[in-house]
Amino acid sequence: MDTETLARNRATGKATRHQRGIVVAQEHFEEIVRVAPWEWEVPSCTGTGSYRVNLKTETCSCPDRPPEGERCKHETAARYVKGRTGTCSGCSGRFRHTKLVEVQEDHESLTWFPGDLLCAGCVRDHGGIA
Repeated sequence: MDTETLARNRATGKATRHQRGIVVAQEHFEEIVRVAPWEWEVPSCTGTGSYRVNLKTETCSCPDRPPEGERCKHETAARYVKGRTGTCSGCSGRFRHTKLVEVQEDHESLTWFPGDLLCAGCVRDHGGIA
């Protein structure tokens, strides 16, 4: 769903929490960060502060209490970003999947294994071993 359609839905009150969560993720992708295992920090839409989301317990520190079976928009945003990022095997940082390079079978490093994902900085620091 594009943001224009969502804006129309928002004006008519028809946007779901899920749709709003995707928009939050798209608009604030770089600001949504993993802060601990299973825990993500998602900025508030009002621009003041942020909320802590635990993806394991499916909880969020926001005041919204969605009905059974639904998630708040912050949890949806965290899941969206998590699904589109990966962890670098070198520095443990999170990067968009498009920014990670997979180590190939014909590399000569004893540090990395085929299938490991490395960010550009780690590839550069280890002599371009991808």
